[in-house]
Amino acid sequence: MYSFFIGCDISKPFFDVSYHDGNKPVYLDQFTNDAKGFKLLVKALKGITNCPKAKWFVCFENTGVYSKLLLEYLISHTIACKEENALQILKSLGLRRGKDDKIDSKRICLYAFEKRDSIKPTSMPNKLITKLKKLLSRRNLLIRNKVSFENSMSEQKAVLEPRLYKMLTGQNQELLNLIKKQIKELEKEICATINEDEQIKKNYELVQSVNGVGPIISAQMIATTENFTCFSSARKFACFAGIAPFPNRSGNFEGKTKVSHYADKKLKTLISNGVNAAVRWDKEMGAYYERKIKEGKAKGCVKNAIKNKIIYRIFAVVKRQTPYVKMMNYV
Repeated sequence: MYSFFIGCDISKPFFDVSYHDGNKPVYLDQFTNDAKGFKLLVKALKGITNCPKAKWFVCFENTGVYSKLLLEYLISHTIACKEENALQILKSLGLRRGKDDKIDSKRICLYAFEKRDSIKPTSMPNKLITKLKKLLSRRNLLIRNKVSFENSMSEQKAVLEPRLYKMLTGQNQELLNLIKKQIKELEKEICATINEDEQIKKNYELVQSVNGVGPIISAQMIATTENFTCFSSARKFACFAGIAPFPNRSGNFEGKTKVSHYADKKLKTLISNGVNAAVRWDKEMGAYYERKIKEGKAKGCVKNAIKNKIIYRIFAVVKRQTPYVKMMNYV
């Protein structure tokens, strides 16, 4: 389908570009990371190929806000592109020594060319989902700051004179009160954003019907899965979140099954918090947890199994579009 492949290595002010000439990647030039630079890029590409834009495919790493401008420009101009996970590209390139933007753009171009039969273009997410991601990211930042301020003075009491300790504690409390206020405002805005879309709102409520899943976990699930359109199964999402177990064996060696450290750690932490609530309030989960612990299973292993149960329940209620129903024997 695509026959002209372009690789971009993006930084804050610039991005370097290479294209595949059919035999190998060739470095093109460096452009400014703005609308002017994007227009110059398209003009330069038209000057080196007769291939129509419908056959172009641009690949670049997801570098957060720095890559979003190029993504939006290319999609708005109907140029197929892939905003790929940086680690995915890194692992595919083999051993690297040093860092060079020009060479990296060639490597990204080669990655796109080699994956041409399986690579799929990125599409722009729903604007509400994008807004929700930004709100949740901001809330996560405030939560980290809140915890930092709460812990900052705990070890200082023994080494600070009483007057100074009292003054610093007072300052901390003022900042904590402000952060808590901002968190509440953000949570209200998150709720309002979700309520703007009926399908998002419905899935948001369905997810919370699963014991152990509260408003924030539900909102994060909506944002991460782009309202359950990015993952075709609970297993794939569990892999992404770092809670799906994988075998660890080779030849005659048979190691313990374990989860991968390649994961969305923030999401994994949120789901871990949900496990504690599920064990406490869901009689079925609580009974399962107690039974496995009595059998001698490690607590971490049992809790990870419960995380998977929660994920599978979430995907099931969204697929059925009906709330989770508790088993009668445990009510």
